[in-house]
Amino acid sequence: MTGIGHGRGRRAGTAGLRTTLITTLLTALLAASAACGVGPSEVVDAGPAPAISGTPTLVTIYLLRDGKLRPARVAARSAHVNDVLDALFKASGRPANRLSTALTGLSPAQTQLVRYSPYEGSRNDPDSTLSLRVRLFVSGWKISRAAMAQITCTARLSPEVWAVEIAHVAPGRNGRLKAHTCREYWDLAPEDGQLPP
Repeated sequence: MTGIGHGRGRRAGTAGLRTTLITTLLTALLAASAACGVGPSEVVDAGPAPAISGTPTLVTIYLLRDGKLRPARVAARSAHVNDVLDALFKASGRPANRLSTALTGLSPAQTQLVRYSPYEGSRNDPDSTLSLRVRLFVSGWKISRAAMAQITCTARLSPEVWAVEIAHVAPGRNGRLKAHTCREYWDLAPEDGQLPP
């Protein structure tokens, strides 16, 4: 008899201990969820996660002041000539420096980089000195001489670019590519500065 009563007391004690542990655990969970003072809410869609973009690179482009080319530093995705030309077309005038642009109303329709060799018939091997030729197709208004100068001299700031060809494109027709050098626009150099070849 004593053994049976003792077993029941143990079971009752174990059940009481379980109840106490479960109650304590539930109390702790409720206290933790209420501790911050903010009630739970439904899931809210906040759109796509933010994308991390690379740090922009500062590059030199040519803008205009009093009809003369002036170097200006602007942000571009990289120092690659395509990104530099893109930054040139996106640059607007800077009233604080009295800088303007002749590229308003123009946009690059297509930019091609092709290997350029100054010697016809030269071989395409590592010993052959090859550089890049930029072919730029521009859409929009008529391209002024000042706009040609901005494009050509900015592209020639990249040491790998040896030639710049520009064509005006319009709906239904493409203009002819014409080669330019910055030397053509040396008359637009500021008195205190020099332009690339």
